[in-house]
Amino acid sequence: MHLELEFTSATHATDMVMDEEEKLGGFKRFISSDPEVMRRWWRIWGIRNGNAIGRWLSRRRIIRDTKVNTEALVAAYESLLYAYREAEKMNLQHNMAVYRVGLYLLTVSRDIASIKVDLLTSHDWWLRKLLARNVALMIYEVDMHKVTGTKFRAAIDFFSPSKKFKMDLEDALSNLASVHADVKSKLADIRNYTIAHRDADAMKQHRLIRNINEVEVIRIAGEFFSAANPIVPLLVELIRESSGMHHPLNQYVGKKRFKNPNRKKSSAVR
Repeated sequence: MHLELEFTSATHATDMVMDEEEKLGGFKRFISSDPEVMRRWWRIWGIRNGNAIGRWLSRRRIIRDTKVNTEALVAAYESLLYAYREAEKMNLQHNMAVYRVGLYLLTVSRDIASIKVDLLTSHDWWLRKLLARNVALMIYEVDMHKVTGTKFRAAIDFFSPSKKFKMDLEDALSNLASVHADVKSKLADIRNYTIAHRDADAMKQHRLIRNINEVEVIRIAGEFFSAANPIVPLLVELIRESSGMHHPLNQYVGKKRFKNPNRKKSSAVR
């Protein structure tokens, strides 16, 4: 029995070697074949595997860039969150209304930054499509009109920024609303039929999912953030204005009894 087992094992090993030699011989014949056949084969191979190779090569760069961006987002988010909590302790409603707008935009940005790497580079095509569907849903459902509604408008009136500031803010919000409407129309099918699962036709749903272009979804999301970017420096300016000591005092007493001492000094110098 022992000898039979050894013989069987040896025979199996010999067969494996012969198979490998046969494969190698086939490979040698293949690489020495007609150059046109080789070029055609490499074109087919490139078409089939080009996207996967591109994702593999770009993954490290995307991870590096996303890490830097995410660190900046987290720092800004934590800073604004701390300011909001301090305002909440003192019941500074107008400050809180301004901070909420900033936190809202940072939350959406941070959500997308957290899944961007896998969305663009994962080897699992279903995961890439799923993450792209989630991005489409998030951007579609953003409601800046509600976020910048009554309480935010009241805060602007309370802090009394310059006329130019108000005009710039209105222009930025109006442009964002216009861009967002266009973005929503581009993402509507993905949102309605592939992530909200509103279509009972599963095959139609599968085809829509399979045909999602992840890069295009990120590009469309980028249109929204490009339109939102001009609002950020305006929020920073408004936050800086709200940090003056007279504003918390006025909110505490419920009336504008205290004025900005810096503004008085600047007018005196003039």
